[in-house]
Amino acid sequence: MIKILKLVFISFIMLFINYDSIKHIDKYYFTINQLCLIRNITGFPCPSCGMTRAYIEISKFNFRKAFYYHPLFIFPSIIFFVIIFKKKLKIAEYIYNNNYIIISIILIFILVYIIRFILFFPNEEPFTYNYNSQFYTLFKILIDAFK
Repeated sequence: MIKILKLVFISFIMLFINYDSIKHIDKYYFTINQLCLIRNITGFPCPSCGMTRAYIEISKFNFRKAFYYHPLFIFPSIIFFVIIFKKKLKIAEYIYNNNYIIISIILIFILVYIIRFILFFPNEEPFTYNYNSQFYTLFKILIDAFK
């Protein structure tokens, strides 16, 4: 069960890093169509929303803004390091095999997501609602059908 949770967590971190190209195209000078599956389907931001923007800001040495976009931006790098070096470094192997650490990281992500959702949603980046989502489009169709 814990191995499945680890796999889900690693997949979650890697899959849902997103970038909102609609409002930030002028700032970052390149387009990345919305990669976040959760946001594209439901319209709601996912727990890692803002992670890519945080890494972009880190590359510019703007740590305050990186922390604003996602306060846990360092965790995926640490997890990646642990996965790469789990057989070469004892500390990495210890972290990889310690279920309490993995569950703690998952709980921290959930807690930070809830706090950010309360503070930022729906009007402040990176927690804006996607009105082009499939859920919202379906909702509009249903509302129009029952008028």
